[in-house]
Amino acid sequence: MMRNVFGGSQKQEVSFFIKIIRKLAPVYRRLGVDYPIMEKIIDTKLLMDSRQEKVIPTNSMWGNSKEEDEDKNAFFQSLWAYALISLILLFVFAIDNIQFQYTVFFSFIFIMLLSTLIANFSSILLETKDQILIGTKPVSSRTLSAAKATHVFIYLISLTLALSVPMVVGTFFIHGILAGLLAILLTVVASIWCLLLTIITYATVLKRFNGEKLKNIIAYSQIGISVFTVIGYQVMNQAFQFINPSMLAIELNLQWWHIFVFPLWFVAPFGLLENGFSLTYLVYIVLLIGGTAALAVLYYFNSDKLEANLQKLESGEGDTDKRSWYETLSSKCLCWDKKERGYYHFTWQLTKNEREFKTRLYPSLATIFVFPIILIGSTYQLTEDGGVGINQLSVFKYMPYYALLVIPMLAVSVKYSKNFKGSWIFGMRSENHAGVFIRGMIKALIMKLLFPIYLVLSSVVLVFSDLEILPALLNGLLLVILIFSIEVKRTIQTFPFSKRYNASEANQGCFATVIFIAITGIVAVGMFAIQELVPFGVYILMVTLLAIDGWILTKGFDKITLKMD
Repeated sequence: MMRNVFGGSQKQEVSFFIKIIRKLAPVYRRLGVDYPIMEKIIDTKLLMDSRQEKVIPTNSMWGNSKEEDEDKNAFFQSLWAYALISLILLFVFAIDNIQFQYTVFFSFIFIMLLSTLIANFSSILLETKDQILIGTKPVSSRTLSAAKATHVFIYLISLTLALSVPMVVGTFFIHGILAGLLAILLTVVASIWCLLLTIITYATVLKRFNGEKLKNIIAYSQIGISVFTVIGYQVMNQAFQFINPSMLAIELNLQWWHIFVFPLWFVAPFGLLENGFSLTYLVYIVLLIGGTAALAVLYYFNSDKLEANLQKLESGEGDTDKRSWYETLSSKCLCWDKKERGYYHFTWQLTKNEREFKTRLYPSLATIFVFPIILIGSTYQLTEDGGVGINQLSVFKYMPYYALLVIPMLAVSVKYSKNFKGSWIFGMRSENHAGVFIRGMIKALIMKLLFPIYLVLSSVVLVFSDLEILPALLNGLLLVILIFSIEVKRTIQTFPFSKRYNASEANQGCFATVIFIAITGIVAVGMFAIQELVPFGVYILMVTLLAIDGWILTKGFDKITLKMD
């Protein structure tokens, strides 16, 4: 079929999502949105997303032609993997307590969706170029905001459905048709909540601040939401207690302050359906309905302000390129080659100034510090003399290994930059400088992000123990360096910071994290076994890791070849 200059068919097929959105056109119009313009914006953005380079080739196994696959979105093609991973949720049906089952389910949904929104879609919600390119046309701020929110919501609801399919199907079989329909409805409402909470938070911050201070406040708000989701999950665990562990019998133990834990509001309708009327269930359901209505009203009055105030992000002076003493000293100690030192400073300053990099990565960094706090609380005990101590110290001393969890997202984040168009300069060198670039980048990110995180976690461990565990902590740092280098080698095919972040690639960090945790868990268990069971195992590992890391940071990546995107 003849194709026009934009690469689309002369008779463009309407996408599935556009057909669904058209059913909601009256709702959009009542909200003051110019629906035809909004639909065109969304359709164009989805088409642009599908034209991005595929992360995983999809035509090799099934023999699809390039033309058949060229407009398929990589995000949607990978959702089946999330459905498989979420099969683990089915274990909750082994416990005969409907409140517990759906508390676990909605906690999982909120954590996954909020973390995905903050880490992967904030850069889209806070995109300033839309206001410049589209906002200057006869398009209202409300219409542009609705188009942006709907664009993100398409990805969000797709991910939600993939994550909830096993649990929803199980609900139909175990609790009946009515409970299954209720699970579908509340799951969709939960995804709407996550989107509206994020948008309202950003709109509130944008309204009150401007310039560089605004960028920092937005980063802090994202970190706060990430920490809140993890802590909230632990708080909800306190609402249940085992009354007969051998029979997996659990009972609900609500306190008055649990009324502020909003995921429990989504559980109340299932309790009402299963156990009949209760004043507690009624209060939670009223709060759920009232909270949903309040979010809708707040979004209505703030959505247009979000777009109108986005240009504040471009106002004010950015951070200067002044180097700190730590950056200067670490570069001189680690980079003996002048070219490598130049790439070291380039990586340090770019990651320091780019809002998109911070938006994508910093919330994940914040949650790394929350898990150790929870671990300390669970192992904290009173000693016989009335003091406090840490139970199971042999396990506690491996707490700094939580720093490994940030590696997958960090390795993915270094591929992107808002200044990606300047990456042509990387190809101007006649000799192969990819290895020097990668080594400089790895050293910069280790010293700027991974080493400080590991140092803080190790310091906490040393406070509760003694210097005898110092060799094990050093081995952990060497392991972090090794695994980060391997992950960068696996992830990077193009020059770092040479790609534009796109919505169709939003799930790379999340999916990579799931696979990475499984592999790293095996390595960590192996490290634990060698250091605890093998005589002098801790020192054997230290020498081995020092040798490997030393080679990687001096000679590694010499033969690597990177392509231009």
